[in-house]
Amino acid sequence: MGANIAGIYGAQIFRKDDNPLYRRAFSIACAVLAFGIALAIFRFLDDFRRRRRDASRAPDVASENLENNTQKWRNADSPSSSSSPPNGEATLVGVSATGKT
Repeated sequence: MGANIAGIYGAQIFRKDDNPLYRRAFSIACAVLAFGIALAIFRFLDDFRRRRRDASRAPDVASENLENNTQKWRNADSPSSSSSPPNGEATLVGVSATGKT
């Protein structure tokens, strides 16, 4: 599809009167390429800035995960839990010895 679109504007940019160097056409091509690179750099910097801002606003996920895992271990140790082993060893609920659920 891009080649078909290039055929539409290519005939207008690469004119016979500019033959053989096509300075105007290559200048336009370089300008379009520079504009695309500038947009890509802007997008990268904007994404970088947004990620830093979101990371500073986000709650501490690591401590939240630690609390959730601690709660799972406590639930596994409770005497009311039917899945805890009789010898009192702690087991993680839903995880086998291989670490797979």
